Amino acid sequence: MKQIVALILFVVFLISVLGLTVRGISGNPSSGNFNNVEWKDEGPLELSPERGRFALLYSFVENGSFIFDLPIARFATPDLGYKYGKFVSLFAPGVSFIVIPGYLIGKAFGLSQLGVFLNIAFFALLNVFLIRAIAIRLGVSPIAAILAGITFIFATPAFAYAVSLYQHHISTFLLLLSIYMLIHWKGLLATAGVWFLFAISISVDYPNFFFMIPVLIYAGWRLASVTLEDNKTVFRLRILGVFTFLTMILPLAFFFWFNTVSYGNPFQLSGTVDAVKVIDDAGNPILPDKTKQQNPSERSATEFFKTRHQINGMYILLLSPDRGIIVYTPVILFGLAGLFFLYKKHPVAPLLIGVVGMNFLLYSMWGDPYGGWAFGSRYLIPSYAILSIGLAYFLHMYRKNIVLLILFFLVFLYSVSINTLGAITSSRNPPKVEAVALSQLSGKDEKYTFERNWQYLMVNKSKSYIWQTYARYYLNTQQYYVILVSLIGIPSILLILILATQKEKRTT
Repeated sequence: MKQIVALILFVVFLISVLGLTVRGISGNPSSGNFNNVEWKDEGPLELSPERGRFALLYSFVENGSFIFDLPIARFATPDLGYKYGKFVSLFAPGVSFIVIPGYLIGKAFGLSQLGVFLNIAFFALLNVFLIRAIAIRLGVSPIAAILAGITFIFATPAFAYAVSLYQHHISTFLLLLSIYMLIHWKGLLATAGVWFLFAISISVDYPNFFFMIPVLIYAGWRLASVTLEDNKTVFRLRILGVFTFLTMILPLAFFFWFNTVSYGNPFQLSGTVDAVKVIDDAGNPILPDKTKQQNPSERSATEFFKTRHQINGMYILLLSPDRGIIVYTPVILFGLAGLFFLYKKHPVAPLLIGVVGMNFLLYSMWGDPYGGWAFGSRYLIPSYAILSIGLAYFLHMYRKNIVLLILFFLVFLYSVSINTLGAITSSRNPPKVEAVALSQLSGKDEKYTFERNWQYLMVNKSKSYIWQTYARYYLNTQQYYVILVSLIGIPSILLILILATQKEKRTT
């Protein structure tokens, strides 16, 4: 009974914080008003990845088409596709379809945009429980597992992207669910489920194909066995396991159907069509000058990844003041130590390390490791989730080391303070290279770190729906921010104290 009550309180805690921070305003945006500033630059759909996915959702639900009319196309710029004289999506379709329930429920209450954002928050909530479940399955105490989930959702940039419209939490959910299925069940059903989730993940975000490779290898290896019999190496394959691949048919059929209808080619990826940055007054797209491109006939998806970007990409993801882990979420680095210890104890550790390595390697080669205008390194959110599992193991191993627990809490509190700031303000932080150019144009010092979010907070601005709709009449944004950090920090220190006073239990 105590465990049930504790779990209910944990759910209430998570929902309360996410509810207080989710971004939005009242109303149902439509083709007649969503190009207004209150929905775009100054509103919840502030960045083009959010607008592009919302545009596809709106066009499909309201117009029954994947082809954008002119108001929707203008709304989606500067990330808008163009193919065969038609405006199309420049993003994979999965997210726009998955959040349709949130849109329809929200629309019934005059809150369609908020409903979509809450749909993403729901996946973020599921990720916390998957982190907890995986950690417990690996022998970690429930309190350490809960602290790891709290760290992921509130002490990393995952917080800012749990309260807005991005693909990262859905991608992370599919990844974590695949891992959980593999370590929880041993039969062919789990393997079939992994292929199914893998196929869905491709339509959510194309790089998921690479992130899931370690999971696919782990799952595929379970279909075969290699033994030594009479001095001979014997390879066995579970024939029925071959049929588990069939679960990919339905998700891939949807993916190919969308590509065919949108781009006239089932194998055409959205990111490879012509990109439209601007639409002129007459409604015509301003297309890139193909005479200046090396391969003007088409763009390749692989051209975005180049090894020559790798050193700079590593610096940006790890150390840079505008996106680096060490600046935005140093607490997650405890998870590296946890994975190291786990490697010696559990066979699933190479899988977890492989996912983190693939994620980091891929985006260190990405042409834009900054993630455009963004808060922190949004591309590493799947790695934050995996490292949180390692963090749970670290806390479990050192739960009696008071010095390390105090150090952890101090770094945790710093990370929570930074990421709560990002969650309730804005993700429109330019990378340093663009901030310098902006400073020359504006004649003022343009901030590019979380200092920009602090400036936003200091002028009494927040994109939180609850603050804008209700709390602003009683609290300024600074007070609201302090309350939120306290709301996260106080229960967390109590959980650390409980962890430190728990009786010793042998890990499994």
